[in-house]
Amino acid sequence: MLVGFYNKDNGALEENTALYLQKAVFVPLTPPEDAPAGFLQRAYAEFAESFLAQPLLLLENSTVSLAGQIDVDALSQAVVDVYGTSTQKPRPSSEELIYLLAHVVDLQKQMHEKSQGSLLYLKAVYTQLSFLSNNIRLRFAGSSKADDVKPAQDKYLEAHIRSLVDKEEITRLLKRFTASQTNSMEQNYASLLAGYAITLTLFLKNLSFTLLYNASDLLKNDCNNAVQSAFSSPKPKRSEQVGNYYVVPGLDFRMFKTIVTTAIQMLYERDSRRKFLPTDHWHMTSYFDMTQFVPAVVTEEQRQHDLRHAGNAEEDEDMDVDDEDSEDGMEDHSYSASSRAFARTSRYALLERMRRQREKSQRDRLLATIGPKLEILRNMPYVLPFEARVRIFREFVHLDKLRRRDGFPDPDAWRAHMMDRHGGWGENSPARSVVARHSARIRRDSIFESAMNQFWELGEGLKEPIQITFIDDFGNEEAGIDGGGVTKEFLTCALMQVLSPEEELFESNTENAIYPSPTKFDQARVSLQKHGLVEGSAEWDEQMADLMKHYEFIGRMIGKCLYEGILIDFVFAGFFLLKWALSATDSVYRANLNDLREMDEELYQGMLTLKNYDGDVADFGTDFTLQDQVSRKGDRVLTETRKLIPNGDKIPVTNENRLLYISYVARHRLMVQPHLVTKAFLRGLGTIIDPVWLRMFNQNELQRLVGGDSSEIDVEDLRRNTIYGGLYVIGDDHEEHPTVKLFWDVVQSLPDDDRRLLLKYVTSTPRAPLLGFSQLSPKFSIRDAGVDEARLPSTSTCVNLLKLPRYSTKETLREKLLYAIRSNARFDLS
Repeated sequence: MLVGFYNKDNGALEENTALYLQKAVFVPLTPPEDAPAGFLQRAYAEFAESFLAQPLLLLENSTVSLAGQIDVDALSQAVVDVYGTSTQKPRPSSEELIYLLAHVVDLQKQMHEKSQGSLLYLKAVYTQLSFLSNNIRLRFAGSSKADDVKPAQDKYLEAHIRSLVDKEEITRLLKRFTASQTNSMEQNYASLLAGYAITLTLFLKNLSFTLLYNASDLLKNDCNNAVQSAFSSPKPKRSEQVGNYYVVPGLDFRMFKTIVTTAIQMLYERDSRRKFLPTDHWHMTSYFDMTQFVPAVVTEEQRQHDLRHAGNAEEDEDMDVDDEDSEDGMEDHSYSASSRAFARTSRYALLERMRRQREKSQRDRLLATIGPKLEILRNMPYVLPFEARVRIFREFVHLDKLRRRDGFPDPDAWRAHMMDRHGGWGENSPARSVVARHSARIRRDSIFESAMNQFWELGEGLKEPIQITFIDDFGNEEAGIDGGGVTKEFLTCALMQVLSPEEELFESNTENAIYPSPTKFDQARVSLQKHGLVEGSAEWDEQMADLMKHYEFIGRMIGKCLYEGILIDFVFAGFFLLKWALSATDSVYRANLNDLREMDEELYQGMLTLKNYDGDVADFGTDFTLQDQVSRKGDRVLTETRKLIPNGDKIPVTNENRLLYISYVARHRLMVQPHLVTKAFLRGLGTIIDPVWLRMFNQNELQRLVGGDSSEIDVEDLRRNTIYGGLYVIGDDHEEHPTVKLFWDVVQSLPDDDRRLLLKYVTSTPRAPLLGFSQLSPKFSIRDAGVDEARLPSTSTCVNLLKLPRYSTKETLREKLLYAIRSNARFDLS
C-alpha cells in the first residue's frame, strides 16, 4: 500500500505521501479507548520487528514526519524486548537487526528534545550494540566502495550507525547524566553508561596487552620496513597486514600500538586520580604464573641490559665511522673531485644508515622476543598487583647493586672487596680513595648543605655505600657505627631539614602534601636584581645554577632513600608524583583542573565558577594573562603579568574560549611555572633510580613506595621480625623475656593510631614497609634499658632501636610507653 506513494522515476515522495504514511503507520500504534491491556506494548513490538527491521527507503526518507508521533519509551522498550524473552516470535536476522538499529537511531535524532529524557533509549542502544558489535564490524569493515557508488541503503545504514560515535551523539547521551536528579531509575541507567565504559576499557586493555605481549610474533612480517622505506616513499595502502593482525590505512604496527597503549594509559591515569572502575579491574594475573613472574622479569631485564649495552657500543663505533667519513668529504679537492667524493660518501652513509636501521629493527624485535613481560611491565604495569611490582622494584635495585658493586651489594662486603681488589688499605691505595669519596663529615646544624658540598661530585656514585660521621654543635665527632643506621638517620634528617617550610624550596597544600615551589625561580631572580646583579652575569648564573643544584640534589637524596629501602615521612602532592612516573617515557604530564585543585584550591574555585557561569563571561574583562607573585613570603607583594598565549593580553576570554583559557591557566601553574625546578629534581631522582622503574607505579602507589603502607599496623608481623639485645635476647628455651611479653600485650591492645605513634617513635616513620616488617632496614629492635621503672622508653631512630626499661607490670609499661610516644619525647640519637 505504501509503495504507491513513492515516485520510482525521480526518487521523490509524492504530495501528501507523508500524511498517508503517518496514518498507515500510526493508526495501529494508537490504542482505542476499549483496547485490552498490553495493546500498546504489542503494537510497538510488531512495529519494531516487522516494520523497522526492514530496508524501507520510504521510511528512511520520512523520519522527520514520523518521529513527531512516536512514543520514545514504548519504542525503546519494544527494541529491548526484541532481544529478550517477551515475544514468542523468532528473533529477526542479524541484517534485519542492523536495519532496526539504524532506523531507531535515525528516529531518535528527529525526536530532538523528546528523546533527551529517555533513559530507556540508552538501554535500547546499549542492548543492540552489545548483541550486534561483531555483525556491525563484519557488515562494514570490508566495504571499499566510494560513497558515490554505494547503494543508497548501505549509505543510510553506515551513516546512522557510525553517528553513534560522533561527538554530537555522545554529548547528547552524556548530557542526561549531568542533571541533578538522583532517583533510583536514573541510577539504574547510569549503571548502563558505566557498563559501556567498563566494556570499552576491557577491550582496550586486552588489545593493548596482546599488542605488547605478542609483539615479536606481530612484527614477523614487518622485518624489512625500515630498509624499504630508505629506498622509496611508502605508497598508501588500504590496510597493512602485520602477522595475523590488520592495521588501519596509513598506520604501521608500531604507531598503532602506541596509539592504543596511550589511550588505555590515559584511562588508567584518570582512574588513578579519581576511582571510577571496579577494584582489580586492571589486573590480568591469570595470564601469568605469578610464582615465576618476578624471577622471569629480572632475567629478561638482565638480558635486555646486556643487549642494549652491546647495541650502544656498536652505535658508538658507527658514529665514529660517520665522523671520519664526514671529515674525508670536507677535504680540499677540485670541484669535480669533491663532487665525486661527496657522492661516494653519501652512498656509503646511506648504506650505513640502512644497515643501522636494519640492525636496530632486528634488535628491537629481539628485545621484544626476550622481554614480553618487561614490555607489559613498562607499558601496562597496572595489570599486575601492586605488591608484585614492589617485589620487582626491589629486585631491580638489587640487580643494579650487584652490577655496580662487583657482586657485593652489602656495604661492608663491598668495602672488603675494594681492599682485596686494590691491594689493601695503604695510604695510596685506590680503595682508600674510592671509599674516601663516599665518606663525609656532616654538621648537625647544616646536614643538607654539608652533604651537597661533599657528595655532589659523586653523581650516580651516590648509589654506592656511604659512610657518615656526624659533627656536633661543638665540632666534636659523634660516636656511631653505621650498619645502615647512621645512613638512614643522615638521609631522613637531611630531607627533613631541606623540605621544611622555612627553606621555602617546597610548598604544601591544604592537605600538607608538598611539591617544589613554582615561584622559587622567580623569587630568586627578583632577589638577585634587588642585590644589584645583572641577569646573564657570571655571578647571576652561578647563583641560579646553585639553586638548581639544590633541587637536583634533593632528587638524588630521595632516590637514595628509595634505592636503600629507607622510608621517609613525607607526603608528596599527587600531580608532582605523577611527573615522576612519566619522566621515563616520551609521555608528558597533562595538566588538568583536578590537579589545579590539589595545588591551589582558591584558583580552582575561580576557574570552576568561570566554567559554570551562565551569563556572558566577557563581562569579567578577563584576557589570556595571569598574575604571578614573584616576591617571597613576608616581603612586599610583587606580581608580574604572564601571557598564557602569544598576544594573550589582547585576547578576551569569552563563553566560546573559556575552556581553553582554563586549560592554559592549569598548564601555566602546573607545568610552565615550576618547569625548571621540577626538571632539576627529576634529573637528580633519575640519577639514582632508573625512571623506567618508577613507571611501574601510579602517583598513589609511588607515595606508598616512598613513605610506606598506610594500612593498619600488623603487630604479629612486627613481632615476628623484631630482634632483641641485652637481657632481652631470646635464649635456648625460645621464650621471650617477661617484659617483652608485657610489651607485646600492650601494643596489641593499642588502637592503630597509637601503634603508628610507636612506630614513628622508633623508626621515624608511622608507616610499615610495603612488603611487611621483614623489609625494614635496619630491623626493628628492642634492648633492655636497666631496672629503673621511673624512666621512659627511649629510642635510637637511626637503627630502629627501642630502649625499654625492665618494667614489671603491664600498667606501668603502658603508662610510660604512651607518655613517651604521645609527647614525642626527645629521641636518643646515640
